[in-house]
Amino acid sequence: MPSSSLGTADARYYDNTILSSYKDCPRKYFLRHQMHWRGTGTALPLVFGLSWHSGMDAVWQFAQKATQRELSQLALAKFCETWEEQGLPAHLEVEQIAEYEPRTPGIAAEMYHNYIETRWKMLQEAEVVAIEQPFAVPLPDAEGVWYIGRLDKVVTWNGETVVLEHKTTTDYKKDGGFRSTYVESWFSDSQTKGYQFGAGLFFPGLKQVWVDAALVHKQVHNAFRFIPIAHQDALLREWLSDTRQWVARLEADVQKYNDTKELSESGAFPKNENSCVGKYGPCPYLSVCRTNSRPDQLSEPPAGYMVEKWEPFSVLGLDKLVNK
Repeated sequence: MPSSSLGTADARYYDNTILSSYKDCPRKYFLRHQMHWRGTGTALPLVFGLSWHSGMDAVWQFAQKATQRELSQLALAKFCETWEEQGLPAHLEVEQIAEYEPRTPGIAAEMYHNYIETRWKMLQEAEVVAIEQPFAVPLPDAEGVWYIGRLDKVVTWNGETVVLEHKTTTDYKKDGGFRSTYVESWFSDSQTKGYQFGAGLFFPGLKQVWVDAALVHKQVHNAFRFIPIAHQDALLREWLSDTRQWVARLEADVQKYNDTKELSESGAFPKNENSCVGKYGPCPYLSVCRTNSRPDQLSEPPAGYMVEKWEPFSVLGLDKLVNK
């Protein structure tokens, strides 16, 4: 795979975080990725998800070197390490448990125990090809543009190599399983299509992404499900075309703003007011948009925000690819 322009000054990188932000709302993209503002806190669902991922890395890395009990303890230790790095206490008071449930270290401990027991046969038989594997692929017909990401796991099992993407959800239905809308949502998910496309170029023969879903619930701690995603080439070509169009729109907005230093007047980065409140609650920039039509003229972020640039090249570890 040609990679001569990877890491050079004229290369432009787009990951699912950046593109999803723009698709949700161009103004949200502007505030996060042009102004580089983010809230000073991290939402609990994101903290729990990050911590769960850390534990999953330990589970898959050491499954064939530890007992189930040892593996559960190791996974929980990694969970708590990330949890505390995000500013939350590993040992919660009663009031905190009531506030955070079901996303608590205690429930995570039960989930790891049951996950390892449920997946034990696969954990013992699968070959782990890669953990937290970065990838970068050039978008066809988009000079200098790279689609980038990081694969949670790449494993070979029963003769097939697949990507595993660990996801947690509270989308519960009364029989103890996952809501059908949650399962079905992954078949039209842009990230999984992009990962199938990117991983397929890095790992010949790879044609599937398995969403490794874990249900987070106060009482149900043993609901896990693989959701295999394998799109036909025609759908991947459609994803490529759509992604090129989104990148073109985004870059056109950047150019408009750079030319005029105006938001509304230039038509750059308009608000999508239909996305101010979504599945996970209000947009983190709702208070900014409610009070200021020209946030780019502020000399510093509003109260409750800080400057932190999203650097996908370094965050995703793409330097590993350049230095190979």
